[in-house]
Amino acid sequence: MSYKADTVAFSGLLQWEDVEKLIDGVKNSGSQWRYVYTQVEDEKGEIKADKAADFLKARMEEIKKLDKICGWFYVHTKDEPSIIKIYHPRMSGGGCSLTTPPPWIIVSKEKPEDIADLESYKPLVKPASKGLFKMFG
Repeated sequence: MSYKADTVAFSGLLQWEDVEKLIDGVKNSGSQWRYVYTQVEDEKGEIKADKAADFLKARMEEIKKLDKICGWFYVHTKDEPSIIKIYHPRMSGGGCSLTTPPPWIIVSKEKPEDIADLESYKPLVKPASKGLFKMFG
């Protein structure tokens, strides 16, 4: 069953214990996984289950240093996760944001192109300012 990462109802924010279970599940899945950093030049790759688990664990440790309370990991379903969205605490906007922040990384069994048009996850690039100081700089 194919899912679109930008339209599927995700189970919600995982607690750290759930993230650790998720990592174990990925490690024991025997599946090929894909990852894509959605906000940095589409860095992406394919990795085997054990390396995918190591990748997720490293991201978990990185995020834990910034936020010990929230997991910042979402899955489309806790029962058989095949799409994982990871949010970075410092790239997720403020509490008053009116828009849904883009995920930092998507890890999935599906090809990223099959999940969603990742262009929708890229941050908007504002055109360079042509103010008074730019004219003389």
